[in-house]
This record gives sequence, C-alpha cells and structure tokens, in this order.
Amino acid sequence: MARRIHRFHLAAVVHSLGRNRARAALAAADPRTAYARLTDPPLRPDALQALCQRHGLSLLTPADDGFPPLLGEIPDPPPLLYARGDLRALLSPTVAVVGARRCTRSGADVAAALAGALAARGVTVISGLALGIDTAAHRAALAAGRTVAVIGSGLATPYPSANRGLTEAIVAGGGLLLSEYPPQVGARRHHFPERNRLISGMSRGVVVVEAGVDSGSLITARLALEQGREVCAVPGNVTNPASRGCHRLLRQGAALVETGDDVLEALGLGQSPQLRPAGAGRGASRAVELEAGLAEILQRIDTTVTTLDEVMAGTGLSDAAAAAALVELELAGFVRRVPGGYIRRPLH
Repeated sequence: MARRIHRFHLAAVVHSLGRNRARAALAAADPRTAYARLTDPPLRPDALQALCQRHGLSLLTPADDGFPPLLGEIPDPPPLLYARGDLRALLSPTVAVVGARRCTRSGADVAAALAGALAARGVTVISGLALGIDTAAHRAALAAGRTVAVIGSGLATPYPSANRGLTEAIVAGGGLLLSEYPPQVGARRHHFPERNRLISGMSRGVVVVEAGVDSGSLITARLALEQGREVCAVPGNVTNPASRGCHRLLRQGAALVETGDDVLEALGLGQSPQLRPAGAGRGASRAVELEAGLAEILQRIDTTVTTLDEVMAGTGLSDAAAAAALVELELAGFVRRVPGGYIRRPLH
C-alpha cells in the first residue's frame, strides 16, 4: 500500500466496514474514495487524527517500516495498528509469555523469571496486559529490558484499568503498546481472541505459563501453531487446574520449558547473534540491575528465612526485579522457597 495514502481515511473505512469487508472495498478504491462511498461512517478521518494526536498515538499500516514484520506472514493480518511507545522494541527477537489471569503465586514467579531472563538477553517480551501471568511477565521484562503489550481495547482507554500505571511504565521504559481498535473503544469480549492472534503472530514463539483447559491462552497457542510459530509450555502441579492447559499442550507436542535458556533453545535463538549478553545494548541498566541483584540477593540469604520485602529493602531492587531474581536463583538451585520467603541451599 503506497505511503501517500491517507491513513486516517483507511482507518475510518476499516472501522466502519470491519476487516474483511474493508479489504474488498479498499482493493478496488483509494481509501479517500472508499470513505466517500460510506453511508453514515462512525468515525471521521479528521476526528480520528485529532484523537491520535491528543493521546500521542501513531497509526501504522503494513506499508510502514515500523509495522511488525512477522504480522505480514499470518493468515489474517491487521490492516492497521495503533501504537504508543518506541517502535524499535520490535526490532529485537520477540517471544510471547502468556497465561492465566487467576494464576498462583508460583506461576507468577515462574513467568517473571522467564520474562526477566529473556529480556536480559535482548528478547522483547510480548503479552496481553491482562492481570496475572501477563502482568508478571510485563513487569519482569520491563525490569530487565523491553516489553510490548497488545491490548484488547483502544489505547486511549487501556484495559484493564488496574494496569494503566503499567502501561505508562512500559512506554517510559522504551516499550510499546499496540491495538487494532480505535483509541476510544473499550474492551469487548470478542476483542480478546482477535488480539491473541496478534500476540502470537508478532512473536517467534509463545510460552504458556499456567492455563486452564478452556483458557484464552490455549487459543493463543492454537493460533501460534496455525501461524507456524513454536509453542512452549511450563509444567505445573498436577492438582492445580491452572496447570491442565499446559499439560495438554505438552501431550500435544509443545516444548517443555523451565528457564529462559530452555525457551531460547526451543526457538533456535540460543546462539543467535541478535541476542546480547545481560547488560549490553539498550536497556543495559535494567539488565545489569537484575544480574547484579542475583549475586547481591544470594549474599543476603542464609539458612534463616528471608522475605521478599527484606530483599527489596536490602538491595534497592524493585519488587518485580527482586522476585524475578529470586526465582532465577531457585531454578538454578541456589535457594529454596519456604513459607514466608526463601532460604539458601546448604551446598551453595
């Protein structure tokens, strides 16, 4: 699509007709002409442009350099995307980390450890801004590097409202917010499966951490397979209903992952020259914070119980960075989680 096309006319046509009907209308006409043929369009191009300017949003079409390149490969690519933040976040390898909204504490900790480890290696972590696993992944990735949130509402009214502070932190931290819905549109039920195809579509692979058998995360995993992406799953407690979706994926052939290195290996990124060691490149200060936190936290944990609050008070790390570091130490065998906190393993 030529760059000269007025993108806000295109957006008005898409939002008036829907993706499929808009494709047919636009295939035969310039967006200005297609818009002129509409009867009673819900959005005017000038009003839409003003709304984007007011909220600091960019409108991307597949012809733009900043449009996520992997989305062009999927069966149902979006004809446009609204963006807020740094589009360079999509230049790095991308991995989605998704899971249950009603997750366990251990599930959130594992999601944080995986996302933090991936972000520290230069991977951009993508998720859907939902409460639970998504939030844990975004926060840990933000502490160590960059993250992208694909939202099921317009960017002027990000959903859920409880995570509006997180959206601001993502933008301030060099990350990116994306949506295919008009800025002022609220979340609707059908938006979330539509959004899930974008999460998987712009990622090299999808990691599922806790998911019920009827969860949206399994929809994301199915879409990933249809799009030719790798699917990874974290095993869990067999008595936990939130582990059943992951176990189903594992039985169906998903890669079993426990650490960030497992994910990189499953996706063929372990030796990729695009990945930086922790502390190199953009986001280095956050990656170094996480890496230094591992050693400092280990020094502060003895055979007596140390709480997360004590770790944060002693190191100055954020709660997300401290939690991610503790889980990395636990997965590496240096500490053990016990009621009330963590203790150091005797042999280390």
